[in-house]
Amino acid sequence: MDAIDERFAVYTAIIFICSAIATLTGVVAATATFIIMVLGVELAYWCGVVIDDYSRNSALR
Repeated sequence: MDAIDERFAVYTAIIFICSAIATLTGVVAATATFIIMVLGVELAYWCGVVIDDYSRNSALR
């Protein structure tokens, strides 16, 4: 499973969670939750890309 498939699975789970939140609390709360969760997922993804970037020079290697 590559990063695209993993992100698709995560976003699918986020949509299900936000749908449940929307039925219980409303669309505004679900939208806010969706935006916060997406920002967290993207931040984690981009931090992982920076950490795994072997093309840059590092003093640790």
